[in-house]
Amino acid sequence: MMALIITLGIGLIVFQLFRQNERVFRDQNLVIEMQQTARVVASQIADEVRMAGQGVPVFASAFDSVGQEGAAVILPSSTNDRIDFRAGLSLVETSVTTPIPVDCTMGFSRTLTVADGSALLNALGTTTPNGRFVYIWGPANNQLWTWVRAELTRINGNTLTLTPRQGGDSALFTRAPALALEEAVSIYLSGTNVKRATATDMTNPANPAWSPANDIGRNITSLSFAYFDDNNAVVSPGSLANRLSIARVDVLVVAQTSELSDGSRASHPLSFRTIPRNLRVRLN
Repeated sequence: MMALIITLGIGLIVFQLFRQNERVFRDQNLVIEMQQTARVVASQIADEVRMAGQGVPVFASAFDSVGQEGAAVILPSSTNDRIDFRAGLSLVETSVTTPIPVDCTMGFSRTLTVADGSALLNALGTTTPNGRFVYIWGPANNQLWTWVRAELTRINGNTLTLTPRQGGDSALFTRAPALALEEAVSIYLSGTNVKRATATDMTNPANPAWSPANDIGRNITSLSFAYFDDNNAVVSPGSLANRLSIARVDVLVVAQTSELSDGSRASHPLSFRTIPRNLRVRLN
């Protein structure tokens, strides 16, 4: 009987040690998983935001007498907990081969030939895109550079039918301009999931139509964006002037574990700074 009691006592102690170690192991795994989630989310957001402005004629628009919404990289729907911005996701860019001068008067449909129309067709998947736009930019008459944002209505081989909607001070290109597809990304927190969507219709840049969002991270309790100008002053993206002045975006991601063995939830804040390479172009 004594031997049985001793054996049961030792067995209970071993079981308690095993159970405690199992809890510690589970808690450590949850914390490691949380930290890894925060790093993955932060890495993807940083990579995306650094590419903000890719394909947007930021340099050409720097010559305009007044700022234009059509060339703003950060979109009006951006807030402190959401960032929407233009970025060349598919990197579709080609050159206009229509004989110069190339006139892109606002509101008048016209046809242009390009060096490679297949790139646009492959990216959009249709010959009659709806709500999709392209940028045209290059040297202009009586000024150094100009740009046009045009609604794309048809792709036929290397021939594009489009209607200019917004542009710089001039709509006449005196040398062969470049052409790029306008694309946009939205990153935001929904519940505890970080979502990413791409624009499917940019007819209204202040309120684009977005594709169904994909999760890029779960168990995130906070996602915030802070916007800064060249002088490191905080700016709100609420006005066009402020959005045009943004040169840096700081991001804070806070991840949280599911419930640990003691009933608590560990959290892991991760902050980082992004300086988009295309966001600001200075003229010397």
